[in-house]
Amino acid sequence: MKVAIQSGLKLSANARFHSAPPTAYQIKANPVPCEFELPSGGRVLVCSPQGFAAVRDLAGVDHDSFFASLTRDELLGGDTQASGKSGSIFWFSPDGRFVVKTVEEEELQNLLTTLPKYARHLKDNRDSLLTRYFGAYRFTSSRGDTVNIVVMNNVLDGARHHEVYDLKGTTEDRWVEEKAGKCLKDINFEPVTMRVCSEMHERLHAVLQADTQFLERLHIMDYSLILSIQYLRKDSHGAIHSKPFSKLMGGLEGVACRATAHGSAAEPCIFHIGLVDMLTTYDLKKKVAHALKSSTIGHFCDIDTEPPNVYADRFRKHFLRKVVDSSPEVEASGPCCPAARRIAVTQPDSCFDLLTFDDPVKPSGYAASSSPAPLAAAPATAIGDLLDLDHTATATRKVAVAAQGGSVVNGHPLSFDLLSFSDVGPLAHTLPAPEPAMFDLLA
Repeated sequence: MKVAIQSGLKLSANARFHSAPPTAYQIKANPVPCEFELPSGGRVLVCSPQGFAAVRDLAGVDHDSFFASLTRDELLGGDTQASGKSGSIFWFSPDGRFVVKTVEEEELQNLLTTLPKYARHLKDNRDSLLTRYFGAYRFTSSRGDTVNIVVMNNVLDGARHHEVYDLKGTTEDRWVEEKAGKCLKDINFEPVTMRVCSEMHERLHAVLQADTQFLERLHIMDYSLILSIQYLRKDSHGAIHSKPFSKLMGGLEGVACRATAHGSAAEPCIFHIGLVDMLTTYDLKKKVAHALKSSTIGHFCDIDTEPPNVYADRFRKHFLRKVVDSSPEVEASGPCCPAARRIAVTQPDSCFDLLTFDDPVKPSGYAASSSPAPLAAAPATAIGDLLDLDHTATATRKVAVAAQGGSVVNGHPLSFDLLSFSDVGPLAHTLPAPEPAMFDLLA
């Protein structure tokens, strides 16, 4: 297949388009394709040569160098990606600039249908994080079998990385066993927060907003953010691309903050990002999957199959939490990692569920002591809310009780009554006012 693809790409370089570089607004909705006979038999159809020539021009990719990168030497790869479920086969140009990927017919048609709008978006948003699609081709064998491929930029071009993540902002099937060289997912990334300067923080989230709103208008969902991290402590040669397709894709300086059992650790890093897998529309099959998942596994995790507006909104909010401002006034407000903030919470009132039956979670690094600590000095903790009943109680009190043995305060047994609305009694006399008394509904 690889030989046929490279032969077809060599022929595709001869597909005609206007010699003058076209603008995105000159792309026709129904462009005339070109077709060539393959030396080994079969045919290659060059889809919308004019449209993709415009996208390459917008990205500053020279026509001759593009096809030379893909055909001068043998393509690398030819495998499926471990992080994906589509079963697509991937190849890479020897210079690492471009990715060749097989796609389904509906994905190809979706790309061709939205190509004019896509090119206009790239023209208006030069620093867009969207994958740049530089060509689309349909190969037909002499037996009549067809294979569709797209050629796109490698969003990690030039990156030197120690970790790579495929992130959707969901929890459904988003954890993999961590091994060297393996692409990780959202749950693996949960302890990590990326800190960037204020200017980059503002620019990055503005671009994410524009890109996801564009995909939402096209009814596209199920896309991912690819993020690679190079830790400068391990490799001091910071890899930042000098001429990226987007300034935000060429590598960004930041700090990777990771929550640990003993607090948090921050390391200077270079990270590369890009939005990929953006050819899936919310069609009937996805709507049925959403209905089934939301009534089953949707009770336990965030499902990936959501309507485009829900998917885009969740995606933006998730990365607003995961990529944060590192300005001094923000750093002074608390620890850099959300998990560390949860551990270090000091406000007395936290929301907990009246049907939580397990003991309060002790903060990381909190060690039980044979001599009870004063209640006022007891560390606070957040209590898990299982049914979101929004009943407010004092988390500090529960932890303080746990610090004194868990069930007895001043010789009185601790009563957690989940059905009576009476005061817990002993606690009211041992804790300072004006904090509210704790109610429990099942004792």
